[in-house]
Amino acid sequence: MSDRRLAVMLVHGVESAGEQYAARATELLRSEFTRIAGVSADEALVIEPAFWAPVFESGQEQLSERLSGPGATWLLNMLDALAARASQGSTPALLAAASTAGLRWLPGLENAHFPTLRWLIVHYLGDAVAYRSGTDGTGHYEQVQAVLARSLHELALKAGDDAPLAVLGHSLGSVVASDFLYDLQGVAHGTPLSPGARAALDDTPIERGETFGWFYTLGSPLALWAQRHPEFGVPLTVPHPEFPEHHPDQRGEWVNVYDPDDVIASPLRPLSDAWARAVREDRRVGVGPWWLGWTPLAHPYYWNDRRVVTPIASQLAQAWHRL
Repeated sequence: MSDRRLAVMLVHGVESAGEQYAARATELLRSEFTRIAGVSADEALVIEPAFWAPVFESGQEQLSERLSGPGATWLLNMLDALAARASQGSTPALLAAASTAGLRWLPGLENAHFPTLRWLIVHYLGDAVAYRSGTDGTGHYEQVQAVLARSLHELALKAGDDAPLAVLGHSLGSVVASDFLYDLQGVAHGTPLSPGARAALDDTPIERGETFGWFYTLGSPLALWAQRHPEFGVPLTVPHPEFPEHHPDQRGEWVNVYDPDDVIASPLRPLSDAWARAVREDRRVGVGPWWLGWTPLAHPYYWNDRRVVTPIASQLAQAWHRL
């Protein structure tokens, strides 16, 4: 067995429900890597999901129940289950959930009309609102940061202190990953990490972010977040400035993958010259089945689609052979 390892972190988006959200994506990435690299992914890759959804679950459940009443519990549980399957690329689950969106009222749901759309707002928009509220003292931002720090520490233990790091972030997960890596890069210049994140990390190159080389943002709303800053702010540096010192033969990249029918996603390079320098490519793809992929329902499919995963697996295969 080879002692050469690539570390890969998967950061989910708002649609995730259940710890198995990355199971199909992981299986697909492993199989494509093995096929392209000619070596088993079990020997070459260490893949670690960063499951941050539980930070918000309790508040979301309480809010949904209080808005919809106790009679809505069965519907909310059903939608949660369907979301878990949809996040793994299940088209029947996605269509089943979408088919209830037009229901204005159901018996036992008291005064909350359009219960599915309310569930959608609480779980999707609610994650984004609650995440940013961490800066006002609620701690959500810091708690999410700590989850990613623990996943990075696990990668250090399993892949090695100086293993090259690739990060795949879907939807809001691309924002979460960008924020964490941005803060991690800024530590050397005095930017603080949250106490929980600091406590989870040892002082190794990978845990300092110095071996971070590849960033794949999938269905990303980063453009919406960037408008909070003058001139759309300063994007993350990819690869890390110290990356060439640790892995001089590697060539990192930031590729932003988007489907033009996905209203959440957008290109990033047009935002500014700084973004154009940071992002090597805005990769336009079509995701999902052809009869559904031309609608906004394309959004959950990215890392469950070979058209997205195969080019990423190819880059990782090339990187492994350069180790």
